[in-house]
Amino acid sequence: MDQETEKRIACLEEEVRALRFELNELKGIKQMEEQPILEKPQIELENPLVKLNKAAQERVNPKTITQPPIQPKKETSPKNSRSFEEIVVWALPKIFMIILVLGVLWGLKLISDFGLFPNTVKIILAYFLSIGLMVAAYLMEKRKRDTSQVLTVVLYGGAFIIGILTTAAGAILYEVLGLYVALLLTLLYIAYGIIISYLKKNEVLSVFVIFTSLLLPYLLEYMEFNNAIILLYVVLVFGAMQLVFMKHRQKVALYIAYFFSIIAVQVIYSLNDQEEYLYFISYVLLNVIFLVVWLRVYNSGKMKALHEGMLFSLSGLTIILMNVISDDNAMPFIALTIIFGSFALFAFKRGQFRIVDVVGTLALVAFFNMLLAFDLSNDFDIVLLPLSTFLGVLLAIRIGAMLMKITYSILFTILIFGHFLIDEVEPFWSVEHFNYLLIFAYLITIFVYVKRKTTEKASFTFIHDVYPNIIVLYFFIYILKFDGEYFSDFGYPYFSSIIFVIVMLGSFFLPERFIGRILRYALTVVFALVTINLIPTHYVEGIEMWLNLIVRIVYACVIILIVSDVYEEGYLYKTWIRNLKMNVDGFIAVGIVASMMVLYSILNQLIYDGWLDYIVIVAAKTILLFATATISLWMSTKRKLKVVRVMGYTVLAMAICKLIFIDLADLSLLIRALLFITIGGIGLFLSNQLLKSKK
Repeated sequence: MDQETEKRIACLEEEVRALRFELNELKGIKQMEEQPILEKPQIELENPLVKLNKAAQERVNPKTITQPPIQPKKETSPKNSRSFEEIVVWALPKIFMIILVLGVLWGLKLISDFGLFPNTVKIILAYFLSIGLMVAAYLMEKRKRDTSQVLTVVLYGGAFIIGILTTAAGAILYEVLGLYVALLLTLLYIAYGIIISYLKKNEVLSVFVIFTSLLLPYLLEYMEFNNAIILLYVVLVFGAMQLVFMKHRQKVALYIAYFFSIIAVQVIYSLNDQEEYLYFISYVLLNVIFLVVWLRVYNSGKMKALHEGMLFSLSGLTIILMNVISDDNAMPFIALTIIFGSFALFAFKRGQFRIVDVVGTLALVAFFNMLLAFDLSNDFDIVLLPLSTFLGVLLAIRIGAMLMKITYSILFTILIFGHFLIDEVEPFWSVEHFNYLLIFAYLITIFVYVKRKTTEKASFTFIHDVYPNIIVLYFFIYILKFDGEYFSDFGYPYFSSIIFVIVMLGSFFLPERFIGRILRYALTVVFALVTINLIPTHYVEGIEMWLNLIVRIVYACVIILIVSDVYEEGYLYKTWIRNLKMNVDGFIAVGIVASMMVLYSILNQLIYDGWLDYIVIVAAKTILLFATATISLWMSTKRKLKVVRVMGYTVLAMAICKLIFIDLADLSLLIRALLFITIGGIGLFLSNQLLKSKK
């Protein structure tokens, strides 16, 4: 009885637990801690009451498999790309307005030629046409709400240009309007253009208005106005248009407006070369306005690199134009240095580090020009110009501005070529010579900086595979100029040849990530050309006789070392030659012939320079031929090199012919005996070695 009672109590406890578990599921309460259920016998786990309760619960509330909610895909709206028909429809009103304006001008010219109306009537009719276009555009907007905005903007712009041209014609060509009346009308039309640009938020209209408005300074110059008033007008018009640019975020219009504003200042200066400080103040004010508005309309989104490049380029153009006005006044450059530095600090506090790079670089450029204005040295500009373009290239790489990178790279290249053509390396302690080393440092800095920024591995890139060749080319152009100035008097660059061998050997041991994939091949080709140049006899004197022999010996040793490395499958063979999949047999044969020819040229040079007697040189040449032949045959037998074997037999035949037909006639009996004994003994020894190697 006790056992049955315990079994019933255990079954009831199991049922209570199951019911509590089901109740918790219905209430949605997650059980925080699962109580451990002791394993029961199979009879207890299969309690019929528990089974019936679970089955009934599943029929009433079937378990649903909860799946994670599927987020609906956001429908990506198609890009607002205009079709060809839409572009044509958008451009037609502008084209027809230009046609209308040209028609009006030619109509006035035709009326003037036939004398149908006096000049006053023609000017009045043109003003009526301008006002009529304004009224027509206004009425179209009021009465027809569905009228295309492009058409109304074109009408407003046409009214503006007709009014400006009519005023200019009436004042200058026909002299119907008084100059001050024409000035007042022009100012009214310019105010009208600014208001229309502000209201219609059309960037093309804004560009057109600012461009036309900046034609007024030439009228003011024609009227012999004071320079201060003309420059004040340019600054005020540019400043007034900033309201339009900031409201509608018109960046392109801002760049065009600033460009034509500084060009207008420069043209006015060229027409009236006086009061330079006024032009400096104008440039500084225009640049400050440009910087402030640029920061307001700038966003770090799409095409940010292009806008940052435009900021740097236009501000750099301002510095160049200020140098054109005067290169001995440091005050405007001091002001620009302070302004750019302040803007860089402001951008740094806002966390806009890309802008800090741009404006900080401009501050450096302004600072360098300030030093140039102090006239510390007459040759200081030689250093500053390449340095400024180098900073531009570095900044373009940092911010990723492609157009800026291309522009400043071209300028940097032009300056380097100009430096090569104009400046020399003599005297040694000079700014010109120092600038050669600085440019070399600039090139290396650009390469290292780009390598640090680039992480992905591409199959072939300019900076990794081509640019190292440019650096080496610049280096050797400098070395050639240095060699020609300090060492070479007869046109043979022996010093450069020695430096070249060192660089080539260094490239063999450097990894490709430093030198690229092309440099080794380029240096090898040049090495072959220099070797060919060393084969003829050089007619030199003095210290160059020693340099000539040293270079020939060095080149012969380098060729022998390369051939030996390939033959023994050493470092060069394992790291480079084997990957080329070239014919090693032919390569070794060519190397042996090249080394023999260089050694032969050394013997010829010794004859010309008078270092050794003629008979000794003749015997040495014969020994060289026999040595080359026997070494070639020994190498071919050991490694089974067919081309080398054929070449060895060919050289051996040449050596025997020379020994019989030339040496017998030129040498004395004593020398002949010694030569034959030496060659015979060496030949027997090597022949024995060949026979042993064949066995």
